[in-house]
Amino acid sequence: MAFFIRNKMLGLTITLNTLSWAGLIMRDQYTKTQRIIVRVYGWLVFLYLFVAATYVQIADLIDIWGDLDLMAETSLLLFMELAVISKILTLIFKYDKIMEIINGTEDILCSENRLEGQKIIASIDKETTRFFQYYTSSVIFTTFFWFLGEHSSTFFIRAKYPFNELKSPGYEFALIHQCMMMVFTGYFEFNINIFFASVVAGCRCRLKLVALSLRNICINIPVNKKNLITPEEEKLITERLHCAISQHKYALDAAEDVKHCLSKVLLVQLTVSIVIICTTAYQMAVNKSTDTIQKLSMAGYLLGASFEVFLFCFQGQSLSNASEDIADAVYECPWYTLTQPLKRTLLIIMMRAQSPAILTAGGFVTLDITEYMAIMKASYSFFTVLQQVSE
Repeated sequence: MAFFIRNKMLGLTITLNTLSWAGLIMRDQYTKTQRIIVRVYGWLVFLYLFVAATYVQIADLIDIWGDLDLMAETSLLLFMELAVISKILTLIFKYDKIMEIINGTEDILCSENRLEGQKIIASIDKETTRFFQYYTSSVIFTTFFWFLGEHSSTFFIRAKYPFNELKSPGYEFALIHQCMMMVFTGYFEFNINIFFASVVAGCRCRLKLVALSLRNICINIPVNKKNLITPEEEKLITERLHCAISQHKYALDAAEDVKHCLSKVLLVQLTVSIVIICTTAYQMAVNKSTDTIQKLSMAGYLLGASFEVFLFCFQGQSLSNASEDIADAVYECPWYTLTQPLKRTLLIIMMRAQSPAILTAGGFVTLDITEYMAIMKASYSFFTVLQQVSE
């Protein structure tokens, strides 16, 4: 059985392997027994690292209810845990559909042999790899300074365990649990985010390849404004056009499936990000006792949450742009030399491209750069409210 899962896009290659080692991704080579073992292992990791962590943080939040400063501190990681839990559950319950999208995209990308197509794939792959690098650096930076900074509780994270965590062996258990929780929360957070972003980027890549096919629909056919195409050339163009239409339909279907798979979890992510951004900014602005190292950690946390929102808004905007570019690609081909039936077909494609593929949060918020700015403004508004309440 191959140790590594290979994919045309580096971002998916890395995240597919890391998530499979965590028991969240099933390899095709697994037997039925191996799948059961991996699934049990994945659920145990999920329960220990995330469900238990959420429980002790909610218990602490109830215990300190009314103290705004301590509540803001507890909320920082609690809401991040909730976002990770929603993503893991989405990955588990939507696994078959997501892998179907990935495998379909992989087949298309691997069969692409045009030089321009290879450049499109390389460009999008490079883009997702950069996102992976920036996000990884942010998580490592934040986690490192969080461990070094001072904290208002005995441990790294405020939590209330159902036992005395100040005496052995409760102390050792709580310490190990919190260290693992901090490391693996960041680990899962950026891996799953890049995984979902890469799936969206794959759909965008497919749409760009369709646009390339339409733009080059008459390639190697000598056409000009005076001489129309011959019957043999019309037959060849018709075959190419049918192939492009088929790929366009499958790409739009894949984008629609991605929207349905990620819609709910993205709504949770946007809501959580607003809370994290405003509470982190509140901690940095109001809590004067926080040491410099802890402020560096919270600054990285703030940038990471903002980058997370930008990642999906950027992918949503790029997906819509790639879908709309289909109409421009049709207009750029030498349509003026084609027969009336072919012109009508191209016109239908252009009309279909006027309703672009989109990425939504909850089915009613379209993710794009405009929405990103709206989210940042909303976060700032909640931050000013927290400041006023504190004063």
